[in-house]
Amino acid sequence: MSTIIGLLVAAFILVFFEVILPGGILGIIAALCVILASWIAGAEYGAGIGVLTFVGSAAAIATLVFIEFKLLARTSLGSAFFLKSSVTGHSNIAPAEAAIIGKEGSALTRLNPSGKVAIDGQSYEAHSQDGYIEADQAIQVVAQDNFKLIIKKL
Repeated sequence: MSTIIGLLVAAFILVFFEVILPGGILGIIAALCVILASWIAGAEYGAGIGVLTFVGSAAAIATLVFIEFKLLARTSLGSAFFLKSSVTGHSNIAPAEAAIIGKEGSALTRLNPSGKVAIDGQSYEAHSQDGYIEADQAIQVVAQDNFKLIIKKL
């Protein structure tokens, strides 16, 4: 009996920490503990007790997870673990449209041979055909390659 209780307590503790430290490994180990406890209960006390152990522990774990998400989120400890606001932004700058080819602008940074340029008030990644171009020098767009503009000195 102490082995069954020990396995179930271990499962509850593992599920508690799985919610705080997600990754799946602790949850899998907790599920194995519940299955093993149910199997041992079934072997010692009969199949009905084994099924009852499994269903009861699954309900207790579901209740624990529900309480943890609802109550822990409201505590100061929970506020460190749960996201309260949405994340905005993007990872890549949108590519320029094909109409940008032929337009003139200026280098925002030194291009050696890559850097940033400003064209019509927008900042773009660029690659120079002419090698090094100093900042604030006039440039012209000659082509476009995925997320970079190909430019030349004026």
